[in-house]
Amino acid sequence: MLYDDEVDLHLLPGITGCWTRRGSQRTVATPGQNQKRYGFGAVNMISGAVTRRIEERKTSVGFCALVEQVVAEYCPGERWDRPKVVLVLDNYIIHRSTAPQRVLERYADRLIICPLPTYAPNLNVIEVLWKYLRRKVTHKHLCESVAALTTAVETFFTELDRQPATVLSVIGCSA
Repeated sequence: MLYDDEVDLHLLPGITGCWTRRGSQRTVATPGQNQKRYGFGAVNMISGAVTRRIEERKTSVGFCALVEQVVAEYCPGERWDRPKVVLVLDNYIIHRSTAPQRVLERYADRLIICPLPTYAPNLNVIEVLWKYLRRKVTHKHLCESVAALTTAVETFFTELDRQPATVLSVIGCSA
């Protein structure tokens, strides 16, 4: 069972509450112009594996590429006669447009699509992983460029690839 979602990655750091010495205030430098990248991801709530990609735009093209990646990792080949993979999707518009519907129909023999209600982030466990990503990588941290931000996010996930138990613990699915 995989939970899919997208995340906005801002070059400007997210500012959140933090501890400081009494009488002092923490400062976080920010560049003048914000830039974004968008993460597409699917977390396996059984193994803790995270399939992901980073794109310049949050469009159905990125979502379709993620679905193709999921199929290549979990149910590859011309024919599929084993149990289907359940893919839980929120009701975001890029999941419902024409191109994604075609891709999902093409893999109907290997994917079961489980749609979530229109706005229910508390039902999508990958939302907790995105929050963890922001806390560890983007909040109160300044990246010099979008390329550095992308590298930091990829490094974060590369480290998590070696720690599936951490992923499961973060999303609340630890054994």
